Parts: sequence; structure tokens; C-alpha cells
Amino acid sequence: MTRKPKRTNKPEVVKNDLLNAAGRILVTNGIQAFTLELVAREANVSKGGLLHHFPNKKALLDGLFMREMDLFRHEMLASMQDDPVAFGRSARAYIGFNHDGAKETPVIIRHLLAAMLIDPQLSQEWIQHYWSVIRSIGLFENMTPALLLACMAADGLSLWDILEAGIVDQTMRDSLHDLMVQLTQAPDKAG
Repeated sequence: MTRKPKRTNKPEVVKNDLLNAAGRILVTNGIQAFTLELVAREANVSKGGLLHHFPNKKALLDGLFMREMDLFRHEMLASMQDDPVAFGRSARAYIGFNHDGAKETPVIIRHLLAAMLIDPQLSQEWIQHYWSVIRSIGLFENMTPALLLACMAADGLSLWDILEAGIVDQTMRDSLHDLMVQLTQAPDKAG
């Protein structure tokens, strides 16, 4: 039984449904199996409706990337606001963002970044925005080697997640997270 496509006078709702469907498909099927037809079907929108909002696959991926980076920035800033210790605050937020496997945003961003790494056009267009968002949260302000190492370790675990390495169990992941957080403590408290 096929579902009838949505008919609505709420274009932002349809656009958001399309982006949500695109994120689910990207995470579930990967970039190689990512098609407009599959996204339209998953969102219960006609392909014409999808094309009204996103004229091609790249526009859809661009929209998803921009939305996810906005969510990333918002979540990072909220986490930093909740952290009472100024030193290492942005690094701890970054590490925590990469550690929380329950949130959808980091998973989608990981897959978008993986797509960016294999597609030179996406890389060229997205890289500036990516680093602009990273800088806007203050991640590189007052950076120390220990803070940089902690962030790089979080990125490494994310890469392993993308590659579905399955090497690190939850106990090891939690221990690594604790070690990364230790690296973000004030120099006289780290160790």
C-alpha cells in the first residue's frame, strides 16, 4: 500500500520533513544510496514537491548540512553556557557533543563530513562554513596542546564510528571520554 504524498500549505513543515528524511536516509543507507526518490518517499512527499524546495540532490545536501551545522552551533553554545568553568569549556562541549551517541545531530554531521571528504565539490563549498561555525563557538580561543589533543581524539572516535570499526566498547569509550575531559582541565589541575 502506497502512502499519498502530503499536501500542505506549510512549506517550512514540508521542507523540514524532507531534511529529516534526508538525514535518516544518509545515516541508514549512506551517501552512495542517497537519492531524491528515496528521500521523497521517506518524507511522504511527491518528487515534484521535493524539487520545489530542493531543485537537486546537492541543494538537498546543502540544506541538510546548513541545518545540522546550525543545530551543532546551538547545542555547543548551550553546553558551554551550562559549564561553570571557563578554561576548556568549548573543548568539553565539543568532546561531549561527539560522545553523546543518543543525539541525532552528531550522527548526521559525521555522515555529512564523510560525504564531504569523498566529494571534492562538497568539500570545497562546505569547508569554509564548517570552520566558520567551529571558530564561532570559540573552540580555538586559548587553545593548548592538551585541548587540541582532546578534540582530535574526539574526532578520531567519530571517524571510527563512521567507519563502523566496532573496536571500542562502551566501557572503553567512557574511559576515553573521561581522559579527554581531564585534558581540558586547567593546566594546574590536569594530570
